[in-house]
Amino acid sequence: MRPDLAVAIDLRHGPDSGVLAVKLVGPREVERYDWIRVTVRDDKERPPPRTGSGVTLEAQQRQVWGPFWFRPGIEGGSEDHRSAEQGGKAVTDTWLFAIDRVLAPHWYSGGGAAWREDYKGAPMRLRIEVGLGDQSWVELLEIEQPRRSAYEDGGVTVA
Repeated sequence: MRPDLAVAIDLRHGPDSGVLAVKLVGPREVERYDWIRVTVRDDKERPPPRTGSGVTLEAQQRQVWGPFWFRPGIEGGSEDHRSAEQGGKAVTDTWLFAIDRVLAPHWYSGGGAAWREDYKGAPMRLRIEVGLGDQSWVELLEIEQPRRSAYEDGGVTVA
C-alpha cells in the first residue's frame, strides 16, 4: 500500500542548515516500511554549457540546482549531496535528514550572492521512494521553505 507522507523543512538552528523531516503518516493497515531514499531533483533541465565557458557537462550535472542539499555522511547523506537513504520506520514515525544550503559552483555568474538570491524562497524539489518488501512507491514533491526560520522567530517555527 502506498505510504502517506508529511514532509517539511525545519531551519530552527539558522537559515543555512536544518532538517528535512519526512513523517510516515499512514496507511494504518501497514505497520512499518522497510526503507526510504530521498533524492534532490534539480530546479529545471539545463542546456549543455556553452563552448569555451570552461564548464564541463559533468560538472554541470554534478551540481545540485536548488536551495538545499543533503549533508554527506550524516543521516544517510551521500557524498555527492544529492541523496540520502535510511532504514525502516513504523507508521507515525519520522525520518530526519540533515540539509544545508547549496553552495554556488565557482563558475556561477554572480557567485554566491547571486545564487542565494536566485534560490531565495525556491522549493526543495524531491523524489521520495519508500520500500516495503519487494515493492516501492515514488512521490515527486516540491517542499516550500519556511517563510522564517525558528532561529529568526525566537524558537517558534513559522511555516
